[in-house]
Amino acid sequence: MTVERTVARTLFWGGLLGTALMVTGVSGYAVRAGAGGEMLNPARVMENRAAGHAPDVFTSVPQVIRGLRHRPVDPLAIAALGILLLLATPAAAIVAAIPAFIGADDGRYAAIAATLAAVLVASLLAGGG
Repeated sequence: MTVERTVARTLFWGGLLGTALMVTGVSGYAVRAGAGGEMLNPARVMENRAAGHAPDVFTSVPQVIRGLRHRPVDPLAIAALGILLLLATPAAAIVAAIPAFIGADDGRYAAIAATLAAVLVASLLAGGG
């Protein structure tokens, strides 16, 4: 498989799955709110208000995981997972390109992709992500 095909498939499927998760989450939120369900989770409202955040906003990966583990699953957590997937897709494409470049005997571009992946990981760690 060529490098272009590997990267294109990674970007396509990551984008498609991320978008599907966002649409599912927002639709689930609209259905729950329209069916007389609670619009806001009072515990999360108080937690976010104390932290200075908007009531229905996930501001970290642990909050998204907590929202996905909660029963019933918070639909906005599903939408936030879709956003996280969309943000991670380009980085995943870079990582997927490394073995594809190695397989194509293109060590220079494999080294460039590996360096770029290392910079992305370092910036994520430095930013507290």
